[in-house]
Amino acid sequence: MSIKSNKRVGRPVGTIDLDMDSVYRAALTVFADKGFDATTMTEIALAAGITRSSINYHFGNKMELWKKTIDYLTHRFIKDFEQTKKLNTDLDDISFMKVVIRQMVNFWAQEEGFSRLAMKELDQKNERSDYLIDHLMYPLVNLTKDVFGKLRKEGKIKKFDKQHQLSIILGMISYLFTNRYMFQKLHDIDVSDQEIVDQHTDAVIEIFFDGIRL
Repeated sequence: MSIKSNKRVGRPVGTIDLDMDSVYRAALTVFADKGFDATTMTEIALAAGITRSSINYHFGNKMELWKKTIDYLTHRFIKDFEQTKKLNTDLDDISFMKVVIRQMVNFWAQEEGFSRLAMKELDQKNERSDYLIDHLMYPLVNLTKDVFGKLRKEGKIKKFDKQHQLSIILGMISYLFTNRYMFQKLHDIDVSDQEIVDQHTDAVIEIFFDGIRL
């Protein structure tokens, strides 16, 4: 009697145990280092410690892997945001926004690859920049738009146009981390050091809220 195999035809050995977090983080690093066009699937597979056939099996092509990597970042941030919201239900809106800004700063600090990838992609109009805006920037901005709208309506913060408010807060949060080498060269600091990250967070919160609160 012949025994039929349950394996799917063409499935690379070992892919059932593939650590997707490791794949996405490897992809993020390589895309950030080399840019999308210069990156190969082979390089990402090597960085992730898996075979090229495995990465092809799960993603098919480079663009699909790039998109899934962005989705991974969005999921991580939203998951952390929901946990933050759950743990801080007793805070007033201003205090809650300060906690969220602290989360945002740590996200930019920890995701070095994201800050470099965003710098490469968000200043040009193409399929990747549109995907990044639609699937990461919009969802993240939407998490806090109701709170900011409520604070403006209640007269607790100044009524800046939304685009100015967004550019101010994102600019303060991200600039340190998108210019890591410059700050290392100018000030001899490692911007990934948690003490530096915490100091930067305190400065962003103080400047932003002291500047807009009535």
